[in-house]
Parts: sequence; structure tokens; C-alpha cells
Amino acid sequence: MTVADATPLIALARIHRLELLHELYDQVLIGSVVKAETIDAGRSIRALGVERIEAAVDAGWLRIASSTDAENDLMQRLSQRSRLHQGEAESIALARTRKLQLVVDDKEARSVAGTLGVRRVGTVSVLLEAHLRRGLGLDALEKTLRDLGKTLWLSPSVVAEILRRARKAKR
Repeated sequence: MTVADATPLIALARIHRLELLHELYDQVLIGSVVKAETIDAGRSIRALGVERIEAAVDAGWLRIASSTDAENDLMQRLSQRSRLHQGEAESIALARTRKLQLVVDDKEARSVAGTLGVRRVGTVSVLLEAHLRRGLGLDALEKTLRDLGKTLWLSPSVVAEILRRARKAKR
């Protein structure tokens, strides 16, 4: 099980790879703020991929978590003491209190999560893990990274490192 922030969900849904989260982690939790950012706001603007996120919720593997009082308190403290958006703060709070890994791309959110001892990975690392563990072939990984690069800005050095690791693992 893992917790996901909005950006990875949106990006993976747009490139038709949202199911990788289910294949890798079985269950994925999101909070109500992330649900509002991805599904509710996505529906209102007819965002590409929102139907995939809704289908994942309907299928039961993408679950909307009810935050505890402690999680809400931590979310508020994180929001007040940083430049994190509510969804990022909520995702970090859920992951920390439930001792789960967090899938998040925002640099500050990754830093805050790390400071709090939260294990975290980014969307690109999810793709590498899918290659290493679930048989996403090297050609498919390269295509998926190109597709992702049309949705998110990807550091060329990060992409090069992911491809280097994937090729090395293939040997």
C-alpha cells in the first residue's frame, strides 16, 4: 500500500499508466483534498485522464482515506510552516502517520517528507520500479518517459539516470 499525491495520479492517468500504481502497490490511498484536486476539479474542467482516476476509485484499489484528527493537525502545521499546497501536506500527513510510502513529485514536498522520515518516490521512480519488477519493457519504459515528458517537466539528467539503471538491470 502507498499514498499518492495529485501530480503523480494526474500524470500517470494522462499517459494511460495509472494502473502501474495498482500493479506495484496493490492499494493506493489519497486524501479528500487530493480527491478534490484530481477528480472533482478534473471533472469540472473535463481534464484528460480524470475518468481513469474515477475508474480506479470505482474498482476499489484507489481509496479515499478519511483523515484522523492527528493527520488533520499535521496537515495544518505543514501547510502553515511551508509553501506546500494542502494536498501535498495531506499526503505527507497520511503517509507519515500510517507509515506508508508516498508517491510525490514536488521538490519541497519530497524534502519535507524526507525530514519527517517518510519514504518517498517520484513518478519517474515508479516507472523504473515497474520496469524492474513488473516487466515494463525497456522500449515501453522509454516511450512512457517520452509521454510523461509531455505532461511534466522532467530533468534530462533524471531521465538519463533512470534509463541507465534500466539498461544496467537488463544485463
